[in-house]
Amino acid sequence: MYNRHTDKIGFNKFKPVKHLITTLLIFLSIQVAGQDFSRSVGIRGGLTSGVTYRQYLNPELAYEGLLSFRQDGLQFTILREHFRPTMWQVSDGFFITYGYGGHIGFTHSHTYTFFNRHFHYPKKKFSPLIGMDGYLGIEYQFPGIPVQVGLDYKPFIEMSLYQYFRMSVWDVAFTLKYTF
Repeated sequence: MYNRHTDKIGFNKFKPVKHLITTLLIFLSIQVAGQDFSRSVGIRGGLTSGVTYRQYLNPELAYEGLLSFRQDGLQFTILREHFRPTMWQVSDGFFITYGYGGHIGFTHSHTYTFFNRHFHYPKKKFSPLIGMDGYLGIEYQFPGIPVQVGLDYKPFIEMSLYQYFRMSVWDVAFTLKYTF
């Protein structure tokens, strides 16, 4: 008969399961590390924060889609990116990334800036937008595990219905990606 006051469930009863999970994780990480990756998915934290998906066409070229959230709106960005190895004296995992692209989306805000003048509306306004993006970053691919970290700079200009013209030169972000 089970008595909850005297019978304690210890972690030692789960030791075989822990060993099995550890073995599977080691096996999977070795398999993934031995493969060349062609895709990555991750998150970007900065002015334009969101989720990313990158498709590599070859080791030096990729396209990246970014679904981001800014000013209570949603934007979709597509970037064409080039990669160059860098700091090979330190590690083979460092890459300089540069490229360009464009974005489309909308904002939903009651405050807009036009040539350093701020306009306030009593209610939030829906404003479609379209813009162009630049891209420069440094990334590190960890050896043996399918994880990339990076720091990137993505200046953009855009036109919208209520803000007319906007330029951001300070869109710096940290990225974390899973490669597969």
